[in-house]
Amino acid sequence: MIQDTWFEVGRLESLFIEIIDDPTKKEVLLYPICYCQLVRKEGSFEIELGKLLRCANKTFRSVKGEWQDILLELNLFQVKSKEGKVFSGKEILTVSQSSDYTVSFQPEYRESFQEICSKLIKYWGVLSKISSYARKNTAPEYIHILSMVFNEGLFKEATYYSDILLQRFPDEEEFWKLMRELGNFYLSYIQNNDADMKKLITAQRLVANLGEVYYSVDTGKLYRDLEKLRKNLMKGESVYMVKIELFKDRNYGRGFITRIIDLYGKMKSFLKKRGGKRWTLMNSETEFSCYTGAYLKRRRHLPIST
Repeated sequence: MIQDTWFEVGRLESLFIEIIDDPTKKEVLLYPICYCQLVRKEGSFEIELGKLLRCANKTFRSVKGEWQDILLELNLFQVKSKEGKVFSGKEILTVSQSSDYTVSFQPEYRESFQEICSKLIKYWGVLSKISSYARKNTAPEYIHILSMVFNEGLFKEATYYSDILLQRFPDEEEFWKLMRELGNFYLSYIQNNDADMKKLITAQRLVANLGEVYYSVDTGKLYRDLEKLRKNLMKGESVYMVKIELFKDRNYGRGFITRIIDLYGKMKSFLKKRGGKRWTLMNSETEFSCYTGAYLKRRRHLPIST
């Protein structure tokens, strides 16, 4: 579990962030998702342990391990014997078979059952998108991922994760702070039914510093949407959800060789525009350096000197 962050976070949110960092483990969520389905079907929090395991194992493929280990790692469930003895935490490892036992969420999670089940479905949707392309562990990738998390209305998770990403990628500090302010703005409204204009204005200032486009994010539109929201709130209207528009990154899912070929084609076109000079080892190094420098600046939307 990730700890020592700047604010307290629950086990569910922490689990989600852990799986974002390793999407191959997303199938462990099938256990609580199946539990939600069975509770709704049977109308009881106490579900036969065997039924839960059969439901989860229908599509369980990637993560290997005994069900006792998985329930312990999730730290969401408790198991009860016919005699009424409750097993939780490491005690679950002592349960040797699934028959004659029932399983349920721990009491604190039953109190917000509907909210938790809704979150789990959103988690699954985000994680399924993330696992559809190769992970490169770069700042642009996590900007895209964090934006998806926010757009699902997972504000606590987005706020929590933005603080972690700030430590990993300090060069993109303003974007992570922007997401933290936006997440806190909506969290404050949900918890207190009060729109914190200070947080909204801070978010506007941060997004203004990022220009019209920042990596895959249409920051220009985001600024205009936040300005519209601010004006509506000044008129006494209610808060509504602002979405982060993402441009499609054509590199996701494309092979390294394909991208090199595309880069070579763009470089040839660039050289042709520069006067069609004869290709030599010396001028190739000069032109390639000039091209890649301009390309990388455009990716960050920094001023390009000509």
